[in-house]
Amino acid sequence: MAAAVVLVLLAGCSAAPPAEPTPAPQPRQSTPPRPTSSLPLARPIPSPSSGAAASGAPGRLAAPQPFVLQSPAFVSGGKLPAQYTCDGAGESPPLAWSGAPPGTAAFSLVEQDADLKVGAEPFTQWLVYNMPRTVNMLDAGVPARPLLTNGSQQGQNSGQTIGYSSPCPNTGEPPHHLTFELYAQDGYVTLETGASLDAVRSALAGHIVAQAQLTVTVARGLIATP
Repeated sequence: MAAAVVLVLLAGCSAAPPAEPTPAPQPRQSTPPRPTSSLPLARPIPSPSSGAAASGAPGRLAAPQPFVLQSPAFVSGGKLPAQYTCDGAGESPPLAWSGAPPGTAAFSLVEQDADLKVGAEPFTQWLVYNMPRTVNMLDAGVPARPLLTNGSQQGQNSGQTIGYSSPCPNTGEPPHHLTFELYAQDGYVTLETGASLDAVRSALAGHIVAQAQLTVTVARGLIATP
């Protein structure tokens, strides 16, 4: 009997334990790609008013450039060449400007003859508005079209026509004083082409961020005084 028990125990020890199931391979989780180090992140471009001075000194701001309107055809306070009057081709003079302040979105131009009145107002000879920020000059001889190729709009002068009205004082009159006023505006004004000066002024109210001025005189056949 004892021998039989020993045989049973030996048989149990020699039996191999049941094999455990092999776990199924788990799929590898892909690591999300990281930004490529060679591609720099975008950074905000600082306003010109907040940049350092050209000297590179830290903490020193560059002096703002003045907003200036000028013409390659005449100097401020000088005489308007006959080419731009009724005695010549009668075309608009060339103009250029610089120093628009930050925040400028567009420009408007008004030219008036202070010595020629329409009621109580000076005679408006030229009205251009909504000139894009990228426009910084007008060539001579701007065509009399309501919409220019540079995106600008032209309004009515006091003669009720579109575009530049060349000055034409009476012969022998004292010199007339012409004023070119350029306005930097903080946005486009919602106006149709061919607008009046009153409409442009009303639309610009509260939107002018800078103003530049250019004056010139014009006279025809002045009578010499003894």
